Amino acid sequence: MYALVFCVAVQGIALITCSLVAHNMKSSTAFTKMLSRRHIPAGIEEEPVFRHIKLHAPEGWDHSCFCTDLTEKAWGDQCRYSWRIRLRGQPDAPKQTPMLSGWRPHVILLVDDGQDMLTACGCPYRDDSLYLVKPDGEIVPAQDRDDVASSLSTPSGTFFRGDYGNLWHQADDTYFLGGTMPCWTFVIESLKEFIDSMDLCPMAVATVSGGIVQSFTTDRALLFSTLEGLRPQAADSALSESLLGLLTAFPDGCSTTNHVIVATDGIAVGDGDIPSWLQDYDHDGDPDDRAIAGEGSHCLDDVAAYARSQGVSIHVMGPDTPFLTGTADKGGGILMPEAGAFDPPASLVTLPHCVYGDARRPLTNIDMHLSPPWVDWEDTRYYKCMVNDLPHLSDVSTLEIKGTALSAFVENGTLLCTTSRENLMSIDTATGACPWMAEGVGGKVIGRGGLIIAGPDIRGDIVVLGDGPQIRWLCPGDLFTASEGSLYSADGAVITAHTLVDGFFEAAYTADSAVCALEYDPCRGVVLAASQTGRITLLGQDLAWLDLLFPNLQGEIRGIRSFHSRHELHVIALAERRAACLRAGDVLWSRSLEAGTITNAVVMDSKLYLSAWEPGECGGIDTGESSLVVLDALTGDTISRAALFGSKAYGPVIDPDAGIIEHISWDMSIHRTDISDLPGLSPCDLGTRIIF
Repeated sequence: MYALVFCVAVQGIALITCSLVAHNMKSSTAFTKMLSRRHIPAGIEEEPVFRHIKLHAPEGWDHSCFCTDLTEKAWGDQCRYSWRIRLRGQPDAPKQTPMLSGWRPHVILLVDDGQDMLTACGCPYRDDSLYLVKPDGEIVPAQDRDDVASSLSTPSGTFFRGDYGNLWHQADDTYFLGGTMPCWTFVIESLKEFIDSMDLCPMAVATVSGGIVQSFTTDRALLFSTLEGLRPQAADSALSESLLGLLTAFPDGCSTTNHVIVATDGIAVGDGDIPSWLQDYDHDGDPDDRAIAGEGSHCLDDVAAYARSQGVSIHVMGPDTPFLTGTADKGGGILMPEAGAFDPPASLVTLPHCVYGDARRPLTNIDMHLSPPWVDWEDTRYYKCMVNDLPHLSDVSTLEIKGTALSAFVENGTLLCTTSRENLMSIDTATGACPWMAEGVGGKVIGRGGLIIAGPDIRGDIVVLGDGPQIRWLCPGDLFTASEGSLYSADGAVITAHTLVDGFFEAAYTADSAVCALEYDPCRGVVLAASQTGRITLLGQDLAWLDLLFPNLQGEIRGIRSFHSRHELHVIALAERRAACLRAGDVLWSRSLEAGTITNAVVMDSKLYLSAWEPGECGGIDTGESSLVVLDALTGDTISRAALFGSKAYGPVIDPDAGIIEHISWDMSIHRTDISDLPGLSPCDLGTRIIF
C-alpha cells in the first residue's frame, strides 16, 4: 500500500511539473512575440520584416575600424529605423620587435670561413633535403621546391636531393672524418635551423678571418642574408685567436647571458698567437697548445675554458669529434645546441587577443613558438611553400610550428595568424579547430573579399591566397594595404595597384622618398601614403594625386588613422612619441606624448585613444609602464589618462557588444576600459517612416 501511495505521489508531482513547464514555455513564447512586435500598430497581424544596411563609419569614428549598421524594421505601411556601430576590423598596430628584459641571451655565430671547411664533416646529406651547387662549387642548403626529383640544372646552379648528393656530390675526406656532406654545408644548414628556433634573441655573425660582419639583431632575414653572403675562402683558420677577440664584443647591461657558437670542423690553420698564460689554460697538458709554424694549434679548448670563467658560454656546431666535444664541455656549452639549452620563457604573449562572445582567445607562445592551448590541431592539413619558377603550396604530412605570433586578423569567425618564422594558419575562433597551416607565408596578414593577403615574407614578397589555400599571385613590396578590389603595395618609393583577384597591374605612383606607412580609407576611397620625408600623400583608388599633407612630425611616421568631422576628412599621423591631426591645407594640432612610445591608436566618437608605453632601461616588453591616453581628436586636448600595466600593453581590442576595450600584457593579464557610454554602441532610434 505504501509503495502504491508513493508511486501515485510521484506521478502527481511529475504531472504538476510538466504543467508548469508547458505554462512557462507558452508564457515565454508569448513574451518573445510581444517584444518582437513592440511598437507595431494595433490591427497589424503580420510579423515585422528586418533589413540591415551596412554603411560607412559615422562622424568622428575611425574609417578603417568601424562601419554603421542601419536596421529597418518594417510592417504594414510603417518602417522604424535605428543605427549602431559595428566593428569593421581591430586597429592595426605599427610593427614592433618584441624583446624581453628577463630573457635576453646574446649569441655570436662565429663561422669558420677557412678553405678546409669544404672537406667532409662526417655526416651524409639528408635524404629528402634540397641542396644547391653554386657555379663556384660551393654547396649550400636550398629552399623547398618540388620540381627536383634527383637533380636539376638552373642558371643559379644545380639543385639536388640529399640521397642523390650522397652518390654524386661527395666531399673530399681530407681529415678522415667520413661522411659525404662538406662541413661548410653542414654548419650553414645547422645555423639557419638554430636561428629559426631562437625568436626574440639578438644574434651577431662573425667570421674567423674577419671578425664581426653583422652586429646584433633579431632580424631573421638579415641574419640569413649575412650567412648566405659568406664564402669559405680564407687560407687560415685562426680559431682560438678569433674566439678570444670576440669575448669583449657583447653589449653591457641588457644581456642576460652571453654565448658564442663556433661553427667549425675544428681544424686550426695558422692559429695559436695568444698570450702564453692562456695556451694551456685548461691544464690538459696537450703539447699542441701553442702556435706551431705552418700548422695550427689545439688552443681553442683553452680559450673556451677561459671564456667560461669570464661568463661567456662556448657552444660548437661541427663534427662530433673528441676535440670539439671537449671544447664545448670546457666552454660550458654543448655540441650542436638547440633552443631548449637557452632556457626560453615558458609562456608569453606578443599580440592582442581575440574576442569571441564572452570568450577570450589569447595567442599564447610557449617555448618561443605559437601554441595557444585552445587551438585544436587534430585535423589540420599542412602545406609548404615551394619556390619553383611558379611558387605554390604543396601538401606535406606534418609541420612544426616555428616562431612567435606576429600578425592576426579576424573576419566572420575565422582567425588568420602569422608567426615570425613564416607560418600562416587559419583557426575557427568558435571551436579552436585549425583546418590548415602553411609554412613559407609570413608578414602582416589581412582578409579582403574572401582572399588572404600576407607579406612581406623573408624573400620580400607579398602573397595573395585563395581557397584551398592556394597562392593566386604575388608581388614584391615592403608594405601593403587593400580595398575590396585592389591591392596597394609599396616597394621603396614606388606604390603599385593590382587587381586583388588576379594581380593585373592597374596603376603606379612614385613618392618623393621611401614609403613608411600605407593605409586605405574605405569610406573616402583614398590611399594615404607617408614617406620618409615626413609628408602624407592622398591618392585616389587609381593612384591619381589628390592632395599633400605636412604633419611636421619629428621622426618617421609609423601609423595613419582617418575619420571625418563635418563631412571633412581628418587624418591622424603618428610618429614614435608624437601625434598630429591634419585636414586639407591645415594642421589642427601637434603634440608630444609624455606617456611614452605610441603603440596603437583608434578614433571613437571624435576622441583619439592612444596606447602608449614607456619602456624600461633595456626596452623589454616585460618592463616599463603602459597607459591609455584619450585626447580630443579635433583639439589634441587630454581628456583622460589611465595606467594599464607595469609592462607593454597590446591592444586595444574593441568589443562593441560588451561596451569595452581591452589590453593584454605579455603575461596574459587583461585590462578592461568601459566605453559603453559612447553613442552608437547601443542601437539608436532614428524614428519611423510612414508609407502612403
